Amino acid sequence: MIFGVLDRYIGSTVLVITMIAAGGLTVISDIITFIDQSRHLGDGDIDFMFLLWYVALLTPGLFVQLFPVAVLLGCVIGLGILSKNSELVVMQSSGLSKLQLILSACKMVVPVVLLVAVMGQTLVPLLQQYAQSEYSFASSGGRVSRISWGLWLRDGSHFINIGHINTDQTIHNINRYTFNGTTLLKTDQANIGIYNQESHMWDMFDVKTTRFGEHQITKERMPLQQWNLYLNPERMEVFNLYNRDFTISELIDYINYLESNNIDANRYKTNLYKKFVMPFAMVVMLLLGASTVFGSLRSVPMATRVLIGLAVGFAFYLLNEVLPNFTYIIGLPPIIGVFIPSVVFTLLAVLVLNRKV
Repeated sequence: MIFGVLDRYIGSTVLVITMIAAGGLTVISDIITFIDQSRHLGDGDIDFMFLLWYVALLTPGLFVQLFPVAVLLGCVIGLGILSKNSELVVMQSSGLSKLQLILSACKMVVPVVLLVAVMGQTLVPLLQQYAQSEYSFASSGGRVSRISWGLWLRDGSHFINIGHINTDQTIHNINRYTFNGTTLLKTDQANIGIYNQESHMWDMFDVKTTRFGEHQITKERMPLQQWNLYLNPERMEVFNLYNRDFTISELIDYINYLESNNIDANRYKTNLYKKFVMPFAMVVMLLLGASTVFGSLRSVPMATRVLIGLAVGFAFYLLNEVLPNFTYIIGLPPIIGVFIPSVVFTLLAVLVLNRKV
């Protein structure tokens, strides 16, 4: 990719404002997150310094999450400044088309977009998983420990490992180990657990029990057992056990597990598709911002163009977040809701750019 003088000038203008916007939005989100989590001060081992450490671990994830909005702001404000100073008009008068000017901005912004997208699929999930592990351990006073392949729970003489926690308040791949001191007495394995609101216990299905005696090992199998666990839906919420960002490979593995057990996996398929669409969505943000900047300032003032660009961009951002979840709820394939906003708003941006005078 060849960078000319104009490429560097236009691209650096847009990129600098994009990074300033991303940093500012991230700091604001950090402050809001800290204030929100401060209500849990005193729960278990959570104190002021722990919350600072916890928010610091979440910061890269907030940066990635807000970066599409920052791209929109950088494009609209950066190109808006160039247009207000009549620099875009001079560049167009010299023979550069709108497409060439947008490509100049893309040459420096798109590599950063790809870098942020890669960070969002590799580093961020690991940091967020570690942050949630630390949070659940601290808030439970050491009774709950979250690891990459599940959750460990200490409940009296029992040590319970939970492979997966679903957002519908079901737990999967549960193994319970019962000890007497350091002696293992029995193990219980269940495929799925559902919280019973009436008995306030967990209904465990297809339970396999292995008992270890002095001279023999016995096995039994029951279709249903009720377990009384320290964990319940309210504590799962408090310990942030629902909030987990999967990597792409983890999502694919979890989707295969759900489908093999005839469990609806559309929610996780939606998250998977959104990860692949994320870089493209950021480029769409850039196009939407650029489409509102070009044109005569005598017909529409630049301040109005900037506001229109921000409004259209935020509309795309909201639709891109809401529509995918709505489509699988009503029974449509998740991939439709994920791709429709990007395709529709790309066509809209191209149409506006072609109609501008």
